[in-house]
Amino acid sequence: MTQETIKSRGWLNGWRIAGWGALLALLALPAIAMQFTAEVQWTPMDFVFAGVLLTALGTGFELAVRFGGAGAKGIGMAIASLAGFLTVWANAAVGFIGHEGELVNAGFTLLVVAGALVSLAVWFRPSVMRWIMGAIALGQPLLGVAALWMMPGHAVEWGILVIFAGLWGAAALCFHRAHLRTAG
Repeated sequence: MTQETIKSRGWLNGWRIAGWGALLALLALPAIAMQFTAEVQWTPMDFVFAGVLLTALGTGFELAVRFGGAGAKGIGMAIASLAGFLTVWANAAVGFIGHEGELVNAGFTLLVVAGALVSLAVWFRPSVMRWIMGAIALGQPLLGVAALWMMPGHAVEWGILVIFAGLWGAAALCFHRAHLRTAG
């Protein structure tokens, strides 16, 4: 067996094919549903947005496996990828506070985008990642407090904000644990 064959098998392993195939199947579901019901009406831009979001999720998991491994760093990267996906998806679908067009909702997406960019800039070093994830976890309820001030009369879904803050906090704890293992 040649070295090229061995490398290609590593790249096209069953887990990778299953993961990307599952994301592709999720993207295909609305197109299939549109054939059977008028209640699902996606535009081409909806498919592009979902495709970008699902690609970001898959890429996050790929990075978690490649650079994080099976330890705390990899788990933290996977949790952060899932939390980022869910944050942007839920925020775009219905918005966390009020409707999806409210200004404060842009803050939730900005937290995720800024966190992703800074994470890439520091090359996912656990010593810094724990602080980035902690800042995003803290930013969730702070945006809720900001909404009380910016949007009087709107209800803040504190339960949802706490759940998302918990996801980001779990990622921060994983990175903290990975930092302690590399530092000690």
